[in-house]
Amino acid sequence: MIKSFKLLYRSWQPLKISVRNRPYPVSFTQFLQNNVDTTQYSKLQNGLTIATEERPGTPNACIGIYIDAGSRYESPHENGIAHFFEHMAFKGTKNRERATLEAEMAAIGATFRAFTTREMVCYYVMCLTEHVPIALDLLSDCVFNNALSKCEIECQKRVVYAEMLEHDKDTNKLLYDFLHNAAFQGTPLERTTMGPSSNLYNFNIDTLFGYLNRCFSPSRTVLAAVGSIKHEQILSLANCYLNNIEPCKAVDYDVYRYTSSEIRYRDDSMPAGNVVMAFEGPCFCEDDNIVMQIARYAVGGWDRSQISGPNLPNRLARFASPAPQCDSYKCFNINYKDTGLWGVQFLSDVHSLDDMSNSIFDDLMYLCTIITEEEVARAKRFFKAKYLSVMQSSAKNCHDVGRWTLYNGHRPSLLETITAIDRVRAKDVHEVCSRYIYSKCPTVAAIGRIEGLMEYSRFCSGTYWLRM
Repeated sequence: MIKSFKLLYRSWQPLKISVRNRPYPVSFTQFLQNNVDTTQYSKLQNGLTIATEERPGTPNACIGIYIDAGSRYESPHENGIAHFFEHMAFKGTKNRERATLEAEMAAIGATFRAFTTREMVCYYVMCLTEHVPIALDLLSDCVFNNALSKCEIECQKRVVYAEMLEHDKDTNKLLYDFLHNAAFQGTPLERTTMGPSSNLYNFNIDTLFGYLNRCFSPSRTVLAAVGSIKHEQILSLANCYLNNIEPCKAVDYDVYRYTSSEIRYRDDSMPAGNVVMAFEGPCFCEDDNIVMQIARYAVGGWDRSQISGPNLPNRLARFASPAPQCDSYKCFNINYKDTGLWGVQFLSDVHSLDDMSNSIFDDLMYLCTIITEEEVARAKRFFKAKYLSVMQSSAKNCHDVGRWTLYNGHRPSLLETITAIDRVRAKDVHEVCSRYIYSKCPTVAAIGRIEGLMEYSRFCSGTYWLRM
């Protein structure tokens, strides 16, 4: 017996390095350390921050101006002005009339875009690397030297009003507006980016000029660039086009306040009920955000266009797919600089709203208590695949660099992010989800045929299994 054991011991040697502690081969770890693009940072004399990420060999580049200004920084009577200026941005400057500006944009074949969120406005351009100087000249001229033509203001009012009418027809957009109204009621975070139509018709040159002088300060601005560009080149161009922007008086934002509540809008003309339930989540830069992202992908999403059956990877999808209880669902994680909303949205038949709600609570309690290492590992792989796909796109990567720099001063490297994801274990998901979900009252918003939706008190009681 002893002799057999000695022979077996010689033939089998255990791994010297635990797979748990080193999830990748050494060569891949070295690749992440040595070959991943690094982000470089500089600051102009007026306080404007520059962040660049060089990608040698790529033929195009993305340049974006990210400003700490959105509906959160607007007063009630000017709510929607940041979104309105988004429509004004590329309609002419003090140096270039609209026709001249559009001709120069078309000559380089660049794509100019803008978007507005509750905490940030972004104006960016995608162009060939050789056209970066003229593209940055045009972009900075449009944002910081806009003509603010009275005729153009009146024209864009009609455009934005038509956009508001389309927005009101989009059930999903209305649902998330209701969610923010309920979760952050009485604070600036409840305001929509478009604002009410009554504000729209009061916008004029003085309103826009006052908003731009108050919020478009270089100390609240980040210039981000990703592509086959040198940091020194962007710094030199920024000194030429953006260094003359004068600092403005600092604008602070009101502290948020999360309120567990509900908003219901019953409309029996709709074919189904559209429901979203959310909990207060971590902020954008918090370490818990990575764990809650993994929890998000563990819950996952599903709709009727996908396959169904017992082999689906997500536990909730396996329940929802074979029965007529759910047409679609998805888990989301919305992050702001000091708070967040983490939850689940689902579309269900009027007779199945109660069953689907109970199934979601059952899955959330599963996250807080008994999710396994295998399920967490699958969610981590999905998270990393999504994150790497963002890194591949110059535009998405530029937005990521701009937002991280605006909120945190710098962006973690790819190696740091992958390492942080790999470090998460099932016990971490149990702990963090229990902190944000277990025995917490959610915020609920619902639109459509929702007479079968459970009472709010049952939503609150569904977030725990055992309570002593």
